Amino acid sequence: MKKIVLDLYGGDNGVEVMLPGVVDALKTVPDLEIVLAGDKEELSTLLAGYEYGAERISIIHAPNVLTNHDNPTLAVHGDNGYTVSAAFDYYVSHEDADNLISVGSTGAVFVSSLVKLGLSDGVVKPVLGTLLPYSEKGRLCLLDCGANLEPTAEDMVLFARLGYDYMKTAFGLEQPATALLSVGKEEGKGTEKLKSAFAALKESGLNFKGNIEPEDIFTGKYDVVVCDGFTGNMILKNTEASGRMLIERLKDAAGDDARIIDGLADKTGLFYRFNDYGGAMILGVKKPVIKAHGCANADTIKNCIYQAIAGE
Repeated sequence: MKKIVLDLYGGDNGVEVMLPGVVDALKTVPDLEIVLAGDKEELSTLLAGYEYGAERISIIHAPNVLTNHDNPTLAVHGDNGYTVSAAFDYYVSHEDADNLISVGSTGAVFVSSLVKLGLSDGVVKPVLGTLLPYSEKGRLCLLDCGANLEPTAEDMVLFARLGYDYMKTAFGLEQPATALLSVGKEEGKGTEKLKSAFAALKESGLNFKGNIEPEDIFTGKYDVVVCDGFTGNMILKNTEASGRMLIERLKDAAGDDARIIDGLADKTGLFYRFNDYGGAMILGVKKPVIKAHGCANADTIKNCIYQAIAGE
C-alpha cells in the first residue's frame, strides 16, 4: 500500500476544486491510501458526494490555513492547527507514509521540510527542483526554482549534485548532463558568483557541460540545469505563461477546430501545462516532499499523486 499525505489548503483554488483529483487517483490506483489534513467536517461533506474507496482515506483535523501572506515560520511553532503543520507532523511520525504533497505556501513547506524532516547526510541546504518537458517523454530538472533566491556558488554546486543524483535515481540516467544557466555560453561569462560556481562545477566530478543560456534549456541536450532561485522561478513562470499563450493563440487561429489543439498538446507534450506534470520536489531532506503549484486543480493533484507513486 502506498500512503500519501495531502495538504490541499493555502493555494489559489478551494479544496473542492482539487478533491476530484484525489478521488480519480484512488479509483485508478487500487493500493493507494490518502491522508488528508484539513477541516474534518468540510472534507467529509465534500467526499460524501463521490464514490470512492472510503476505507482508503483518513482525515487529520486541522481547521487553520497558513496563507502566502503569513510568516512561513509559523508552520513549525507548536500545535497551531495549521493544515501544513498537521500534514508534516503526521508524515514525520508515521514511517509508512511514503510522500507528502502540499498546495500551500512554498515558504511554509520549505521551512517545515527543513525543520521537521531534517537534512540528508552531507546536505547543508535543501533545494526546490522541478521537472520540465523538452519532448513527449524527455524531462529535465531545473533547480533552484524559487526557494533559495540568493544562493552562494557553493550552494549551486550542491544543487547540481542533488539534481544529478535525482535524475540518476528517478530516470536511470547514468551520467545526467549538467549545465549552469548564465548570460553566455563561454567560460568567464556571468557574475563573479557564477564564475566561481562554473570553476567548482568543472572540478565536481559531475557530467558538467558548461554554461548555457535560456534558449538552450529545452534543446534536450541537458538533464540538470542549475541557477539561483530567483532566476529559476522567472524561467518557470515564463514557461508556464508562454505555454498558455501559445495554446490560446492556436485555438483562436483554429476556430471551430480548436479542440484539435488540445489533442495535439496531449499527444506531443510540447506545450508546457503545469497541471500535467505534477509538482516541484524539495531535494536534500530525509523524506520526499512535493510542492504542488499554487494554482493547482484536480489534474495537478492527480498528477502529483502519480509522481509520488512513481518516485519521481
